[in-house]
Amino acid sequence: MSDRILKLLDIERTLTGVYYVGSTLIRVFNDTAAAVLITVKDGSTTTGSVTVKAGEVIFVRKKSAETIEASAGVKTVAVAFGD
Repeated sequence: MSDRILKLLDIERTLTGVYYVGSTLIRVFNDTAAAVLITVKDGSTTTGSVTVKAGEVIFVRKKSAETIEASAGVKTVAVAFGD
């Protein structure tokens, strides 16, 4: 398994609303006890969604104008992959 170097572009926060307009890569950690639905939107139009199981980390790539929201609080931070 290769190591990935992450450049942190923001502070980690609990996603309780709509965030990350302007960011294109978001690290999502589901620290809740249940699966959580993550949704990406362009305005009011849903452009994608994924379920993240408890304890799982995923990376969501989106367009800078799109937003990300969750059905329950998860930890998120805008990132970039570095050298």
